[in-house]
Amino acid sequence: MRVEIIANTTAPSTTQPIIENRALQAILAAVNSEDSVFRIAATGTQQAQPDSGGAVHTFSGGLRLVFSNDSFNQDRGLYYELVEKLTQLLKEAGSADSLEIKLGLSAGPPAESKGPSQTLVIELVSKGSSAEQAELRWGLGLAHLQQALLFTSRLLRQQLSSRSE
Repeated sequence: MRVEIIANTTAPSTTQPIIENRALQAILAAVNSEDSVFRIAATGTQQAQPDSGGAVHTFSGGLRLVFSNDSFNQDRGLYYELVEKLTQLLKEAGSADSLEIKLGLSAGPPAESKGPSQTLVIELVSKGSSAEQAELRWGLGLAHLQQALLFTSRLLRQQLSSRSE
């Protein structure tokens, strides 16, 4: 998977309805569970679109990730550590030709919310020869992201608990 890190980004708008997708429902359930140090604050929309020639279709979606403990959301260093670990884990997952993920830190909450002052903005884009293939690849990319987030959650939980001892 191709990973791109964006220095500062704006949080995606979440005003449009979300397309039903099993992979999206799975990551929401897993990441928002009590076992995770994260929570998904919002998800963006996904769209299947052909390119100008109609040969390649893309499917994309984004989400905003925060720490479930509000005091950790003020620690920019934890977000940098999160981005570094996710980059390491995701570079080896999937095909760089068909999957791309963009990771960026948002400097503040989106205008329509009063949420945490920082969030990790994640956008996943997949390509396929048909809309269905692009959506399927996006779901597989989301499964890779879910595994990386759960692994990183366990790692950070151990590190944070050893700091407090």
